[in-house]
Amino acid sequence: MRIIGLFLTSPKHFISYQTFSTRHFQTLVSSTWLRNQLAASRELSSQLRVLDASWQSNGQGYEQLYKQAHIPHALYFDLYKCCTGTKEIPLNLPEPECWTRYIQSLGVSSDTQVVVYDGQNMRLALRTWWLFRLFGHENVSVLDGGLIKWAEDGYEITVEEPTVKKPGNFQCKLNKSLMRTFEDMQKNAKNGAEQVVDVRDSKSFEGVVGDSAGENTPESRNGHIPGSLNIPYKLFFNENMTFKSKEEIEDLFEDAGVDMNKPIVSSCFLGLTGVAINLTSHMMGKPDTALYYGSWNEWRLRADPEECETGPPRLKA
Repeated sequence: MRIIGLFLTSPKHFISYQTFSTRHFQTLVSSTWLRNQLAASRELSSQLRVLDASWQSNGQGYEQLYKQAHIPHALYFDLYKCCTGTKEIPLNLPEPECWTRYIQSLGVSSDTQVVVYDGQNMRLALRTWWLFRLFGHENVSVLDGGLIKWAEDGYEITVEEPTVKKPGNFQCKLNKSLMRTFEDMQKNAKNGAEQVVDVRDSKSFEGVVGDSAGENTPESRNGHIPGSLNIPYKLFFNENMTFKSKEEIEDLFEDAGVDMNKPIVSSCFLGLTGVAINLTSHMMGKPDTALYYGSWNEWRLRADPEECETGPPRLKA
């Protein structure tokens, strides 16, 4: 069996992601694969739902990004729909009943293959992928490289919006094993049962950047959860925002001191980029990696000062 990037290309696996009839889906799909699927149908298909999760900090992702350019047949996905944010967790988990209705309105059923992408740095697509899995929908993939790679390949971009003719039958089934709370992380900081891997840049992780006025407040804290390891987010990607090869990613985990045979919890700043850990470990046969969805923003605001560690990771000998 030969490996190219993160795609298995043995005949067995090649067939599995070339047809929907097998019901076996890849975590990552290429722009060429998606183009071929869309070319097979001129109308929106209930078997495949493409979601554009692009977002703007001003809340105008739909108006300023999706309506200006998106992949044909793609629907806009609002990552903040049904969420009530807090100071500690601005991007909170959606309310299940509301989210069920929202996903159904997008035409998603239990057997629908969902492909998510964004037009930015992949963090929004990754969070969306994790949300679908968290709420029990395993048939979800990320478009490798997102809209950036799609455009680079010269494929069609449109402003036309498809119409969902019939709502889907999606139902939320929360998989708590894929999430960790603040309380979970406090316990883990004491017993070290799970490895915490943080994807923030090394300066933020080590605590060497902070408030310029020297203000010592929770809001100004940098550093990390005690015992955390660090793999900066940007290291996972090529320049066109496609993921690096399987071998390169394995090296990233190994160099960071991550033991793939032990439980892993991902973290970042707001619970977005950390999903790079979940997705890449999933690709390497470890589907149970959890996300601390409150991540560093919640931790720094709720933890005691002695629970905020600075300096480089404490790698085990």
